Amino acid sequence: MASEIRPRVKIISELSKDEIQKKISDYINSTDNYCKGWVKEGHAIVCASADKRHLWTPLLNLQIDELENGTELRGVIGPNPSVWTGFVFLFSLLGFLLFVISMWGFINLSLGKNAEVLWYIPVILFLVLSVYISARIGQRLSKKEVAYLRDFVEKISQKN
Repeated sequence: MASEIRPRVKIISELSKDEIQKKISDYINSTDNYCKGWVKEGHAIVCASADKRHLWTPLLNLQIDELENGTELRGVIGPNPSVWTGFVFLFSLLGFLLFVISMWGFINLSLGKNAEVLWYIPVILFLVLSVYISARIGQRLSKKEVAYLRDFVEKISQKN
C-alpha cells in the first residue's frame, strides 16, 4: 500500500447493486459520519466532509457493477482531481524545461559557445525532487484516511 500512488479496491459482494447503493447513500447522508459524497447509477464518489478536508484528503471513486454471482465494487483512492492535475502539470512543466535547457545548452556547447544555461539543470532536478518529496509527504499524511476509505468499502459490501 505504501508504494501505490493511487490504491485500488476490488471486492465482490453478495449484496445487490441497489442494496449497496442504498447503504452508501444512507451513510453519506447521515449527519454523524466522516464522509460525504454522492451515489448515482452504479457510481459513487466518497470523501471527507468539507470541514474535515485538507489539501491531501483522498477521494474514493467507486464503480458498482452487477455480476451473475453478486456485485463487484471497483474503486480508486486518490487525491482530489485538482491536486492530481497540479502535480501532473508541475512534473510536465519541469520535464519540458529540463529538455529545452538541456538541448539549448548542449547545442551551444557543441558550437563552442557559452553554455552557462546548463547550470540550471541541477536547479530543475532539485525542483523535480522537491515536488516528488511533497507528493510522498502528502501520501503519508493521508494514510489513515486511505485506510478509512478501504474499510468503508469493505463495510458496505458485507451483509449486516
